[in-house]
Amino acid sequence: MTTAPPPATRRDSTAEPVAPAAGRLSWWRQAAALWAFGLREYRIWQSYRANQALWIANLLVTTLLFFLLGKTIGGQAAGLLGPAYGTNYMSFVVVGVTVNVFINTNLVDPYIRIQRSYFNGTMDLFLLSPMSIYTPLLGLMTKSILDDYPRLFFTFGFGMVFFGATFNFAPWPLALMFTALFLAAGFGLGMLSASSFYLLDIKKGTEPVQFVVQGILATLLAGTYYPITVLPRPLQWVACLIPHTYAFDALRRLLDPGARADAPVLPVQFALHGLSPVAVDGLALLVFTVVLLPLGVVAYGRGIERARRNGTLTRWQ
Repeated sequence: MTTAPPPATRRDSTAEPVAPAAGRLSWWRQAAALWAFGLREYRIWQSYRANQALWIANLLVTTLLFFLLGKTIGGQAAGLLGPAYGTNYMSFVVVGVTVNVFINTNLVDPYIRIQRSYFNGTMDLFLLSPMSIYTPLLGLMTKSILDDYPRLFFTFGFGMVFFGATFNFAPWPLALMFTALFLAAGFGLGMLSASSFYLLDIKKGTEPVQFVVQGILATLLAGTYYPITVLPRPLQWVACLIPHTYAFDALRRLLDPGARADAPVLPVQFALHGLSPVAVDGLALLVFTVVLLPLGVVAYGRGIERARRNGTLTRWQ
């Protein structure tokens, strides 16, 4: 007489999901997978010659548009900059436009990549592979990095050669540090934005994180095209709630030859008058990075696990 096998135990739906095989891979295998994603995106980007020509044309047109607009109002705008940013409005706007392109990649692109993977039916394939849940996202962002980051050389070059912008590149290590902190904080916001796709089921339409932060606050209040001193005082305090404001302020003080590092502009800098304005900017960006980056990573992971439990990683055609 044979005995019946023991009944299968039902897994508690509230239990934490078992980590995939990705957790057993060493870091260099994750790096190899990331490299493969990046190489794939680069080859796709490189294969469309017409797209590259249109990319250059778009880059020239949009950059020249900003600079011509700045040239038109430069004389009047220079008087509003104040001692903190010097008197060269073209230098002021070059930093704003360039940094805004950088942060747009880190803040907006994560959601777009997740959205495309979902509707193209590839997200489940990515996550069935022995990779970290973050590796496909980082790899797919390579295309936007190839598109957007090189604009730094165009915007600074055009501004200096054709429109009279001047810069002091001596403090470049410090400027690079501020840029890295800003990009890290922006990526934290981008991960929060991407997490809303699975965590809040915002799969179409306007994503609220990037719309509020990048579409409204950064565009209107952070000082991309004008100093925040032209805003009413309450709106200046609102501008201090996003990392863009501090990055613009610090990089302009560091790179503009006529800028003064000791002249406060932001309300927070006046409140913390015991610290130099650049130190306040660095402290604020560090706080944003320490808070937003882990929060974004955790939220994105929670969203992926929720989709795994519900079977909604991919839209089946």
